[in-house]
Amino acid sequence: MDQHKWAFYIWELAREKGLIKPNATLFHVDAHLDDLPFVLEDIPEYINITGIENLKAFTDKHLNIDTFIWPAFGRETINNIIYVSNFSGSKPFEDWTREHVEGRIYEGIRVHSIQELKESIFLGGVEPYIQDNSLILNLDLDFFNEEEFYDRGPQLKSDQEVAESLTYLKNLKDWDLITISLSPEHCGGEEACNHLFQLFLNVFELDLKKGISWDK
Repeated sequence: MDQHKWAFYIWELAREKGLIKPNATLFHVDAHLDDLPFVLEDIPEYINITGIENLKAFTDKHLNIDTFIWPAFGRETINNIIYVSNFSGSKPFEDWTREHVEGRIYEGIRVHSIQELKESIFLGGVEPYIQDNSLILNLDLDFFNEEEFYDRGPQLKSDQEVAESLTYLKNLKDWDLITISLSPEHCGGEEACNHLFQLFLNVFELDLKKGISWDK
């Protein structure tokens, strides 16, 4: 997907088709947290939407690239969240969920790099949030761009570092679902995005010609 907001719809679609169980654990690997709670405040009826087509319309009309995670949390499609992001600052996740999602409190961890994720796993910090849950890897390719310019001036991590990180993520868990956002503007432009996407396809051994549309 080129717009990360469509991850919400894909998670709901996967739940509908039985690919994931409710209350999946989300590993969110991204240059940004994508965690703004405005939808929870502005459109509280999100929690009662039924039918895939209605969820698709909701995604199209109301969600943005930074507001798609918390509606999935509120609907109990995802539960625990492992954030892997070097985005500056920290967010009051527990306060937001306490204020806007009745009866549920965010649980998870925040690390800033793949190395920190490795260390947290080694120390046992991640396992309590996994248990028997379905597991979703949610990756935005802009994670590998170290510059903040919009649609220009990319400063990509080396191909070796990107490939090693992707290989680690691929083998980390037996993922029930993987969603990937291209986010070309935040990768520094189409050329940089396409380069990162090709590295992803190579590491995950995917052939787009054999793919099918998720919009079914």
